[in-house]
Amino acid sequence: MTSRPRFRRYFITGLVVIAPVGLTGFVLAWVFRSLDAILGDPLRAAIGMQIPGLGFLLLVAFIFTVGWVVHLAAGRQLLQWWNAALVRFPLTGRIYNTVSQIVQTVVGSRKRVFKRAVLVPYPTDDLWAVAFVTHDEPTIMSDAVGEPCVNVFVPTTPNPTSGFLLSVPIRKIRDVDMSIEEATKLVISAGSVLPSGAGDVGRRGLDLDSLFTTTQD
Repeated sequence: MTSRPRFRRYFITGLVVIAPVGLTGFVLAWVFRSLDAILGDPLRAAIGMQIPGLGFLLLVAFIFTVGWVVHLAAGRQLLQWWNAALVRFPLTGRIYNTVSQIVQTVVGSRKRVFKRAVLVPYPTDDLWAVAFVTHDEPTIMSDAVGEPCVNVFVPTTPNPTSGFLLSVPIRKIRDVDMSIEEATKLVISAGSVLPSGAGDVGRRGLDLDSLFTTTQD
């Protein structure tokens, strides 16, 4: 092997190995610095001491305190008043109502947004798209359609956070042997990252076999 292909192989391998670690470290460092600047700097200026991570610790303590107070009787009454006020306010009502439901569904103890990954005929009956069932029970659309329907979310590629809400007849839905994580990877990669097998949904990091194989060319 000549020096140029060897250099290319080593460079690509090093880049693939370092990039995920570097990106993860960059994101974590950015979050840490942002939280520390928002909450830590004012307190450091007040006490005259440099305490690394103080802002992040204060944020965690603040969130914990709010949750504890809300679980008290007085806290629940205050939260009910606050919630009712924001919902009725003309400017913030719609935004607060939508965001609060999304956050409570995704972060809270309520049901998961996506139930399972499926295939649905989209945009025509001859083509199939990866979708996520968001509601297993027949919806109010069933009466209008004339048969039992369920809600599904069809994500776009490569950004799965945007997509389309469809009410699809149950008879047209095809179950697939893919986890939600695998289906999401399939969408983000535009179909290049295929499911590795049923039940294999663990976090594995780099695919070393694929890495060493592709970098030898």
